[in-house]
Amino acid sequence: MSRPTEILSNDHKLVLTKLNVMEQSINDIKSPGAKKILADLKEFFEKDVKLHFVKEEEALFPEIEKFIPRDAGPVGVMLMEHEDLYKYEGNFFKGVALWLKDDNNMEAIKLIKENGRSYINLLREHIYKEDNMLFMMADMHLEDSQINEIMRKFEELDRKHNI
Repeated sequence: MSRPTEILSNDHKLVLTKLNVMEQSINDIKSPGAKKILADLKEFFEKDVKLHFVKEEEALFPEIEKFIPRDAGPVGVMLMEHEDLYKYEGNFFKGVALWLKDDNNMEAIKLIKENGRSYINLLREHIYKEDNMLFMMADMHLEDSQINEIMRKFEELDRKHNI
């Protein structure tokens, strides 16, 4: 049986690959194919990454908070970072939408580059902290009943999000 942290860590591997593609596209925004790549990334981040965050926020984090209080531990930090990531992502894709209409729009390019780079850097750090600290703590402390409840919620969220 897979553990919730294993599932989320596997998601992280794919996300890190997509972040590399995103970074390359931002750095070479005038390249042929950049528009398609950024449009595809938008779909991935709005669907897959959003579901990943929801699984953490609604299934894993509440169980971790039973042995590490939110305010005194890493869950509070992870949730604050999620909020920052949502903000960067929203501004990034606002820039992408403007840029797709006019690829000479300098304000759009600025939104893409500034927010995209902030998103990439924060998400890479966030993933590192989850994989190397939070998930290890979770694996040490979660009981079988908690793991089963998290997995049940993961399945429910997958169905709800048509995965």
